[in-house]
Amino acid sequence: MLPRAGLLAVIIALVPLPVAAGDGGMQKKTPTIQVSMERMVARDIAGAPKSSSVARPARQGQGAGSSSGFFKTRPGMVALVVMAAGTGYALYSATHDRIHSAGKQ
Repeated sequence: MLPRAGLLAVIIALVPLPVAAGDGGMQKKTPTIQVSMERMVARDIAGAPKSSSVARPARQGQGAGSSSGFFKTRPGMVALVVMAAGTGYALYSATHDRIHSAGKQ
């Protein structure tokens, strides 16, 4: 009983050591959210382009009705074929399952 009490006393004595080792008197004042936001806005404004009109890529300039759809392109067609093949295989494997359980019937 005495060794356990001694071990408990040592553990309890060691717990506050990391807190005491901290530099409590030399803490910097952390900036408030308002100050941080002002710094971020100032940095964004400083890095912004000088001209007021920003050139958009040509792809964004097209109207909604004039764009060719994704599924009309070669990668789009490949994606459709893969999805159709996966759906077909899922339906086939569901009906031709080799494991027959009583709960499935």
